[in-house]
Amino acid sequence: MKAVLFDLGHTLIDYYCDWKGPEERGVAGIYDIVRESSPSVDREQFTAYLGERLRHARSMKYDRYIEVPLADLLGECLDRYSCLDEDNLQRSLEVFYGVLLEDRRLVQGAVELLSSIKERGLSIGLISDVAWGLPSEFPMRDIRHFGLDAYFDDYVFSTDVGLRKPHPKVFKIALSNLGVDASEAMYVGNSLAQDIKGAKGVGIKAVLKCSAFCPQAEGVVPDHTVKTLGEVEELIE
Repeated sequence: MKAVLFDLGHTLIDYYCDWKGPEERGVAGIYDIVRESSPSVDREQFTAYLGERLRHARSMKYDRYIEVPLADLLGECLDRYSCLDEDNLQRSLEVFYGVLLEDRRLVQGAVELLSSIKERGLSIGLISDVAWGLPSEFPMRDIRHFGLDAYFDDYVFSTDVGLRKPHPKVFKIALSNLGVDASEAMYVGNSLAQDIKGAKGVGIKAVLKCSAFCPQAEGVVPDHTVKTLGEVEELIE
């Protein structure tokens, strides 16, 4: 084995498990920004509009594996209400990132596992779908916050490549960036539907890391299942 690749959310860093509440708070935060320029905007109408745009983006992600950048979506929203400028757009992105920080914590054993893999001389890659299609600068903040950036050789984020897992191209890009074949790599993630299906689809050994948030997929079977990150080390050949 030459490389170990990881998912981020609920594999190395835990966030919220239910997106609905955080999304509602995000929409409310964007409404506050819009009202600064357009005080007469109706809250119910605004919430329905932005909520529908977010639902459409979600369907694109799950049905077609196409990433819809949140910056584009919020830019269209701000423009609709005549308050689009660079400052308001960045503030709006920060609002959605802020709800992620409400429940962000490092998964136990993450640093120890990454350090051990690095000491073995193996390459370490990350393949991550980004919540709501936020720019990759935001998950990178989390990675640096917990000091995980010291271990990774490569990052593939959905908002940088325009695709989401389990699209095979996402995994092939990661393998190419690390210069390894699928047979030489192992992938660790918490989602059968995105992580395990995607990794096995291109021939990568797939390890399911059980978590509180573990999306299912009928007929998808991981090569291994672990309850803790410490168990992953035993699977590295």
